[in-house]
Amino acid sequence: MTDQERLTALAQAIYLARYNQESDVTGVDLTDFQNQTIGWVNQYLPELEKARNPNGSMVDWNFLRTNDAVIGTVATANTISYALAPTIRKLVVSPYRDVTIRQDGTVVSTFKLVNPNQINDPTDHDIRDRSMVLKRNLIFSRSLNPTEVGGDVVADTIAFAPRLSQSNVAFLTLLDDYPDIYQLVVLGVIKNQVLPDIVQGGLTPSFSQKYDSHLADCIEENNASADASDVVRESFAWVGGVGF
Repeated sequence: MTDQERLTALAQAIYLARYNQESDVTGVDLTDFQNQTIGWVNQYLPELEKARNPNGSMVDWNFLRTNDAVIGTVATANTISYALAPTIRKLVVSPYRDVTIRQDGTVVSTFKLVNPNQINDPTDHDIRDRSMVLKRNLIFSRSLNPTEVGGDVVADTIAFAPRLSQSNVAFLTLLDDYPDIYQLVVLGVIKNQVLPDIVQGGLTPSFSQKYDSHLADCIEENNASADASDVVRESFAWVGGVGF
């Protein structure tokens, strides 16, 4: 399928889902049809990027994630700041996935990724070295040592969703393996299209509800695991001493 055919297919999918029929536009009108779709999708993508888990944290979408991405190479012991590539939106914050420095693939040091307010927190008894992201730079809490010089700075990253254009449909190629996310984009665009339309106001709740339901399903599948991240433990603080 050519790039133009991909754009047309997406535009028709959105049009069909909203109006229950495909558009019959051709020629210049077809190009306008594609461009309108490109505009709507690109307006929606920041919303998709910032979707939230039930606990309020932002979703680390697997289709935008790269594990063990090389952020940079340690040049000197005093080089403690590394610029994030323009394609990286953020680093993954997880107690199980530290930022590391690796020599020939072997981990020589780890750094806990924290909020800038926690980079030097005297009340935190976790003694691990720390790192933070500030102004799109990954910054370490200390100078590096000779065993780390020459090593790769490695972290898990979440990319920006590639924006669509007539000459770039990388985002649609990315979704070839994620048909549910493709459908989420279709529903997300429709939801945003009908919101300002007072005449169609009666349809807005159904589109929004369908979108919210599908978003929840996509998030659940994205976060699916063989094990629970957090185990709920019952508190026995109410148990008193045994009297005699």
